[in-house]
Amino acid sequence: MRVRDAMVAPAIEVGPGDSCQKAAELMRDFKTGALVVTTDQHILEGIITDRDIAIRCTALGCDPAVEKVGDFCDLNPSSIRPDADLEQAAEATRAAGVRRLPVVEDSNRVLGMLSLDDIALDIRRYFDAFAEVAAQYRRT
Repeated sequence: MRVRDAMVAPAIEVGPGDSCQKAAELMRDFKTGALVVTTDQHILEGIITDRDIAIRCTALGCDPAVEKVGDFCDLNPSSIRPDADLEQAAEATRAAGVRRLPVVEDSNRVLGMLSLDDIALDIRRYFDAFAEVAAQYRRT
């Protein structure tokens, strides 16, 4: 299976000039722990997580209503292409030590987001299909 088949699209985006509070509100509203940081043309600039806001902003006494996403996000995130297979994606998350990868075109335009949960769900579908075939085989 390819990344494009498992990713969540569209990704929830925030601009580098938006407040950390706005980012946190988007995370709450969309029930996600990470947002892609993009330009107005949806070009990947970074990624910000709930942990970035909590540990790097709020815990240091900064005001999330005032502080900008661009000052607390990862400006060099790992990303993956939509035609990569999920094995490559799993290795990329492991190598980068992250749980989520922005999915981007060659121009770095954001198409979606892939998480370890998305990969795990695909693995479960694979095993469920395998179990169904095995059950049919046992009946014959």
